[in-house]
Amino acid sequence: MSYTNADGLYVVTGTAQGAARDNGVTAKSDVKTLVFDIPDATAIGTADTDPQPNDAFIPANSCIVRASLIVTTAFTSGGAATLTLGLQEKDGTIIDADGIDATIALAALAADLAVACDGALVDGTATVGSADAYLSVKYTTAAYTAGAAKLVLEYIEV
Repeated sequence: MSYTNADGLYVVTGTAQGAARDNGVTAKSDVKTLVFDIPDATAIGTADTDPQPNDAFIPANSCIVRASLIVTTAFTSGGAATLTLGLQEKDGTIIDADGIDATIALAALAADLAVACDGALVDGTATVGSADAYLSVKYTTAAYTAGAAKLVLEYIEV
């Protein structure tokens, strides 16, 4: 027997049926999130470094729908440093050297709290390819003297 509870909600029990409603949809999201720490900008080099065992990766054939670089400590440099974010395979083979973002200016890393990345592999226009994709970080022009950030990648695994 159905009844109204103390909160005023009608509770359907037994063989009674509620009215079918089609004015809303509940869906489980297929979007996954991976966060990479860049704890010390002074450790970033001018060349890609091979991934280490147990490094996090984006699974093969996944599609990156959004990428944001969240600056936690302002980046500084003695010159006009730029930051490049890309992807590579486990053996170091480059997938796209600037596929997440190319040449992020020092001013954006010093002043902004977040940078919306706009590389060729972001915004769901391409997959990362047939191999697992590992983060590649490097600078150009001048070394960083300080800075830290988190790269937040949202992707759909196929």
